[in-house]
Amino acid sequence: MSVLIARKVIEEWLMRRGCKVEEELSDREVVFIEGNNRIYVRIAHEEFPTESFIVDELSNVMKNRLRYNKAYLALPMKARGLINGKLFRSQWVGVYLYDLEATDPDKSVEELIPSIPIQTQMSDAGAVISRLTQLEEMVKSLQESLSQLNMGALRSEIQELRNRVSRVENMLNTVISRVEALERNTHVQGTPQGTGGGEEGGSIPSAELPDYLSNNPWIEVLRRRGGS
Repeated sequence: MSVLIARKVIEEWLMRRGCKVEEELSDREVVFIEGNNRIYVRIAHEEFPTESFIVDELSNVMKNRLRYNKAYLALPMKARGLINGKLFRSQWVGVYLYDLEATDPDKSVEELIPSIPIQTQMSDAGAVISRLTQLEEMVKSLQESLSQLNMGALRSEIQELRNRVSRVENMLNTVISRVEALERNTHVQGTPQGTGGGEEGGSIPSAELPDYLSNNPWIEVLRRRGGS
């Protein structure tokens, strides 16, 4: 019952400051609208709160922190001396202190620590989530395609290609060896067997001379001059 009273006190206090209730998430959680800001408020109604209790409640607020521009934890006035302001500020969470016995409505709630506003990007987050979903579907499709591949047949085809390449290399080596042997035989057959006989200094058979030197009378003249 006390949590409902505390929520009503906080709602009225905020509404007098221009806020409107947007959504009631639970008896202890309410979302308010303030201009373009969405404010999340969690109400703790422990009569005798402890430091560990407050830390636990802060952890519960942090679960929803990034969904709202501002976030507050509402605690009884008795919790004032137990609140670690540095811890709350580091998490960008504010603190409301409420007094159910206050006779002045404007003094029934105190903003002990203001919430540091953040810019939520829900539309961008939705686009990111949508893109991630598409990527997950693509990965799943690729996995299914890979699972359908016959890896055994693929390995067999690769091995067959390797065997063909090896056979081609062997054939090339054989051809190269034969060509080299033919070149050696041709060189031996074309080498003159001797230089003896004939005229002084030896003569070159006309058959071995190019056409423009064969039966050329100047060859004999030059040979004689060279021998004189």
